[in-house]
Amino acid sequence: MHGSWDDHSAWDAVAALLSPRWRVVAYDRRGHGGSTEPGGQGHISQDVADLHGVIEAIGQGPVHLVGHSYGACVALLYAARHPERLRSLCLHEPPLFGVLGESPAHAPLAQATKVAMARAAALIDNGEAALGARVFAEQVALTGQPWEEVMDARMRATWVANAATWLDQSRDPERLALSPELLAHSPLPVLLTQGDRSPEAFGPGVDRLAAATPHATRRTLAGAGHFPQLTHPQAFAHCLGDFLTPLSSSIGTPAP
Repeated sequence: MHGSWDDHSAWDAVAALLSPRWRVVAYDRRGHGGSTEPGGQGHISQDVADLHGVIEAIGQGPVHLVGHSYGACVALLYAARHPERLRSLCLHEPPLFGVLGESPAHAPLAQATKVAMARAAALIDNGEAALGARVFAEQVALTGQPWEEVMDARMRATWVANAATWLDQSRDPERLALSPELLAHSPLPVLLTQGDRSPEAFGPGVDRLAAATPHATRRTLAGAGHFPQLTHPQAFAHCLGDFLTPLSSSIGTPAP
């Protein structure tokens, strides 16, 4: 599951590294890449329904589900609603920014994130999608780097093309209401990954998720930030493989 702004191709390098061992399926979420965006305000529950349709269409399972950023939020909600369709869950830095407002210590992070996202939204609303995408990338998702250091020209163009979808997503009242305690009673094996160069705003949500999830394993990717599938694909694929291999070996055959 890809995150906001990008599309399935963000997984190309990681998928190539995993595909000798597992069947890897990536798709464009609604409003991204080759997938259309139905009219009206979108909701994360629609992304969950889309994911269920994809898994059903694959016709095999249960599956190992891997999600990045907003895609990790969709995957988290899917795991809570359809645990029988999953064998495991891997999440990289779901933006559970709602928890930032619950602690005075995180108030500066909450305010800075809110201001940057509002600025990106205003720019897109005013027809400046490219600048809005840059603002979000550099002020929310990265830690002081120009986005050119993380994303190639094709990926930056994808972000700009998907700006309207992010704007719609940013107005979804369901989006920031996800609870880190969704899997508090889940038996699913869960891998939570973080980069040690990621923006601080992602940390508190992952901390709460790790504390509340009984079968969570946590890994930090050295030198990586919020986009390890782009910047550190080998390390990310190795981390995923280490987690998935014993789960697959326990039943003798790889999972899709």
